[in-house]
Amino acid sequence: MTPKLLLDYEAILANSPAPVHLVIQFTAPPISEKKSDPLAFAIVLDKSGSMEGAPIVNAKRAAQMVVRHLRKHDLFTLVVFDDNARAVVPLQQVANRQAVLKQIAEIEADGSTNLTGGWMLAHDALKTAPTGALRRALLLSDGALNVGIVDPVQVRAIVTGGMEHDQVRTSTLGFGEGYNEDLLAAIAQATNGTFHDANSADKLPGIFAAELGSLQRISVQNLRVRIKRLDFVERYASLGNYPSTILPDGRQEFALGDLVSEEEAIAIFALEVMPIPLLAPGHPAASLEGEALVELEVLFDEISAEGVRSVTWKQTVRVRAVQDPADQKLNEEVLPWVSAQEAAKILENAIALRDKGDAAGAKKLIEEGIDRLRAYGNPDKIADGLKLLETFRPQMTVQASTFASVRKQAAYSSSSYRRMRSQQHWTAGEAMPPPSFIKPPPGNPPAPTDPAPPPVGQP
Repeated sequence: MTPKLLLDYEAILANSPAPVHLVIQFTAPPISEKKSDPLAFAIVLDKSGSMEGAPIVNAKRAAQMVVRHLRKHDLFTLVVFDDNARAVVPLQQVANRQAVLKQIAEIEADGSTNLTGGWMLAHDALKTAPTGALRRALLLSDGALNVGIVDPVQVRAIVTGGMEHDQVRTSTLGFGEGYNEDLLAAIAQATNGTFHDANSADKLPGIFAAELGSLQRISVQNLRVRIKRLDFVERYASLGNYPSTILPDGRQEFALGDLVSEEEAIAIFALEVMPIPLLAPGHPAASLEGEALVELEVLFDEISAEGVRSVTWKQTVRVRAVQDPADQKLNEEVLPWVSAQEAAKILENAIALRDKGDAAGAKKLIEEGIDRLRAYGNPDKIADGLKLLETFRPQMTVQASTFASVRKQAAYSSSSYRRMRSQQHWTAGEAMPPPSFIKPPPGNPPAPTDPAPPPVGQP
């Protein structure tokens, strides 16, 4: 895999500050067959009292769906939590599926929500999996923390540590009308897992097709981008909201996670470029290549039939300073991606304003964002971002009782837009169609069905 670097403006006016968007396009290499390595898969199921009714019914159905679609050599554990956490099924190959399905069916909702305890118990089981096994936790919950560690910042830090030390990646499914979308999105984002709105039983087959199927088609693992800011960049920020850390040498590393076969991922960084003189200090004349903005280092593990190959790719990103405004041209190839992630960030900020009670301010922020996108002057290229903002603009001023549902859809949409993966599974519903950057994977297998259980006595 060779990353492709693009700037929205390859030339900017000399002696003037300017925003420049750096776009990195990744396309994972294809793999000819699914991975045969075992998966180590944990279901972490919330059985607290707040899950009573449809949420617990759907969560149990989801857990059973996973059991029915595990391969013989996969490892599975089921952890449930209320006030406490316990392993209903210790980590093992599931020899008797019917017995496990029966155990899941007998789970009843009661008690409080010790979510962190449940996740930690699943993590402890997964880290015992053999070397080479992909370790995944799937959290099924409404995210209503009230026992044990209840600080969302601490919870996220614990989940992040599980990824850093033991390669346990966590995806989340939100159940119930009142699920905590902020917490569940943050947990997934911390490890580059996926946040799913699972508040409808008919969404479950597609979700598990994405979760289980993708684990068998990974061709790039541990994709990271390291950035060093150079002289003409005052600051920069990721529009993708990736987990990041500061390295000992001062560079910032952004973790983009794994890519499946032929998946495209778009990472965008907004650079604040300081005025560049035509005669730069220390140069006899302005560089013909342009002035260096940032140094990039991209690292990943590429998986093929021959094995795993670690790759490091380096590049210096430059921009030219020009005198004629006509030479400052927008690269319209990147406009759909930049405008979509800008819109997602605007929507996230509008939600925060509405949470503070400023409905008018939230609506105004979205209206200003719409004007900003339209200023690009190409309606076709900004269609995804414009659709996102126009969909939620009128809903910023609805009554509080209605906004609770709107907020979930808006938060999910914003999170998915900022993640920007071509093969991510979209669960926002009919009111918000998937953006154009989401494309079905080549040879996409059918979604897992929820068949009737096998006859008693058969696995």
